[in-house]
Amino acid sequence: MGTTNEGCSYYFRVYAVNAHGDDGGMYSINVSNSAGKKDTTVEVIVLDKPGPPSGPVRFDEITTQSVTISWDPPKHNGGCQISNYIVQKRDTTTTTWENVSINFTKLLEGNEYMFRVMAINSYGISEPLESSGVIMKTQFVPPGSPHIEDIANISHDGMTITWSAPEADGGSKITNYIIEKKDRNGIKWTRCNRQKVTDLSFRVTGLTTGHEYEFRISAENIVGVGEPSLPSSYYKACDPKYKPGAPSYVNVTDSTKCSITVSWGKPLSDGGSAIQGYIVEICKAEEEEWTMVTPPTGLRVNKYEINKLTEGQEYKIQVCALNKLGVGEPAVLSGTAKTEERVDPPQIHLDSELRKGITMKAGGSVRIHIPFKGRPTPEIKWTKDEGDLTENVVVEKALNFTQLSIDSCDRSDSGKYTLSLTNSSGSVSEFVAVKILDTPGAPQNLMIKEVKKDSVTLVWDAPLIDGGSKIKNYVIDKRESTRKAYVNVSTKCTKTTFKVEDLIEGAMYYFRVMAENEYGIGQAVETKTASKASEVPLPVGKISLNDFTKTSASLSWEKPEHDGGSRIGGYLTEMQPKGTDKWYDGGSKVNGYIVERKDLSSPDGRWVRANFTNIVETEYIVTGLTENEQYEFRVTARNAGGVFSEPSDSSGPITATDEIEPPRSSMDPKYKDVIVVNAGEHLLLEADIYGKPIPDVVWLKEGKEIDKALRVEVKTTQKRAGITIKDVTKLDSGHYDLVLKNLGGTKTFPITVKVLDKPGQPIGPMKAGTKITGKLHI
Repeated sequence: MGTTNEGCSYYFRVYAVNAHGDDGGMYSINVSNSAGKKDTTVEVIVLDKPGPPSGPVRFDEITTQSVTISWDPPKHNGGCQISNYIVQKRDTTTTTWENVSINFTKLLEGNEYMFRVMAINSYGISEPLESSGVIMKTQFVPPGSPHIEDIANISHDGMTITWSAPEADGGSKITNYIIEKKDRNGIKWTRCNRQKVTDLSFRVTGLTTGHEYEFRISAENIVGVGEPSLPSSYYKACDPKYKPGAPSYVNVTDSTKCSITVSWGKPLSDGGSAIQGYIVEICKAEEEEWTMVTPPTGLRVNKYEINKLTEGQEYKIQVCALNKLGVGEPAVLSGTAKTEERVDPPQIHLDSELRKGITMKAGGSVRIHIPFKGRPTPEIKWTKDEGDLTENVVVEKALNFTQLSIDSCDRSDSGKYTLSLTNSSGSVSEFVAVKILDTPGAPQNLMIKEVKKDSVTLVWDAPLIDGGSKIKNYVIDKRESTRKAYVNVSTKCTKTTFKVEDLIEGAMYYFRVMAENEYGIGQAVETKTASKASEVPLPVGKISLNDFTKTSASLSWEKPEHDGGSRIGGYLTEMQPKGTDKWYDGGSKVNGYIVERKDLSSPDGRWVRANFTNIVETEYIVTGLTENEQYEFRVTARNAGGVFSEPSDSSGPITATDEIEPPRSSMDPKYKDVIVVNAGEHLLLEADIYGKPIPDVVWLKEGKEIDKALRVEVKTTQKRAGITIKDVTKLDSGHYDLVLKNLGGTKTFPITVKVLDKPGQPIGPMKAGTKITGKLHI
């Protein structure tokens, strides 16, 4: 802001040019001078159409014919209240959008739909928020079976049934319970309720006095009606006459260090009157006085946790039933119950639908909901194909269930998902197979097998992931290394090999291959390096055997007379055991000379690759041979264009055995005389060495092996031995020996060295003699 004039009053305003919703908000104004400063804020409201609703669009409930969606309001309402929303849908096979209500019904089962939502205010309609595709296929299953808990308030024409909800609701809330009855004298189940029942109790009326009835309950959710409960016992429709009998059993279902949980069965006889409740009493094992731990009016349930008990104490427990006429006989727990922590191994409740696996189209959402039991609460671990889960997988963990969710799934989410539960009592695991229908993954192991001046042959393996559909064909592309765009070569290849023709001789090419199934073209695999269209180099020349032992052979060879238009990049060695006709190359990727060997005693006659690293020189030592076995060797050249020559002629049979030749040395004649060197210079002693096997080399000075030091450098090859002593001093003078040793014996070659240096310090002490004028004799 510019300078203001003293004593003047000013007004300020804030405005936006071509304002839109994002420009709205609180703006601060700061004014200051030498006397102080002042701050104030101004709210700017831009009146405009609203921004798009906040996403993503959520699919709250999906069935075969309907879907319920939800979303969040726009971040910017355009300065006025959102009046309503427009919701549209379209089948993914069309491009036409049509308006619908928020709860979409009458959709076609199996079809895939997309939805979009737009907000409306007084100034217009927002941009749309679009959803991902969703297939009209229910993700839920029918609910499990309820459990009948009690039948009470029995009279001559009716009785009240109570039950508990199913352990599994099938993934969708229970919308209704169906109550059925059957007369002991009849064979048909009759429905008792015509209206929806969502409570866990129901009064059945209209019964015939004196008749006995059994009952069963079925739960219903959005998918349909589940399996009915087990039938109840038979109950007689009559008015009460007696006190109830004893409960049919008493069991301890759980315990902790300060509590015991008991359950019991209803009496076989309720005395003709509804059971109004149950009374629980306890007594210490060593005492006789019983204490009531429930209200005098009793409990309406068949299970009770007795709290505030003494840790480690044993108790006697009994339960009595209560009706209108009073308290019946007790049912006593067999033995005693002790307050202590209980442990249960984990149990996984995997329903039959999940055992069949899940198939989902790419872009959909996967939900794997699994209830479990276990005490203490087990540790939950999910894995995929025995590995870790990907980042888009969300795992929910609770006390009695776990859920794995994947939104917008793709081919990489296919696989076997394993749930493992572990606690101190044991471990258990189950898996669910997930199949995502998608385009294929990338083909594997793309290689160039044959290169010529105008063509190459590509070879690959099928993708690891086929996208849940059979591979129909492969798409092959090429590009020159000087270009960025690929050009299609073929879309009709049905095999895992293809010859790319009409290449320019000498040009460098990259290639890529993609698999195609009914869902489209999948990911591509590309050659990592460019390949040159060139001729095949000529074979390697004559192979020479330089040395061999019982486990190794030293080979050398002549370079090819013609390199195929590209420099030789290396060689491959192969061997063939005796009695076989196949050369072994070891299966390693070739990147240079290839040396092969053949064991002439082997029955299958295969050539075996002898080198697994790039050989750029024209010599190589093959190791790992078997003593006294016969072998043949051959060499293949590879040029810089990645083209291999034909293998060379065989070396001929060679027996792996130690050829013994005593060690010897060829030395410069100067070593017969004393070697003289000035102090501070470098001393170099060297000699050519011979012997089979190749002799070991040791350098001695004054009969002792020379210690390793920074000044001393020993260099030994198969044919030469040398030692360099840097910055010599007079202490390096003396007698040196070169010692060669192998199975043929030991040979020593002496060398005498003299170092020229200034004299050392005179040896004291000094002695005084007779003093003569002008002289002193010492």
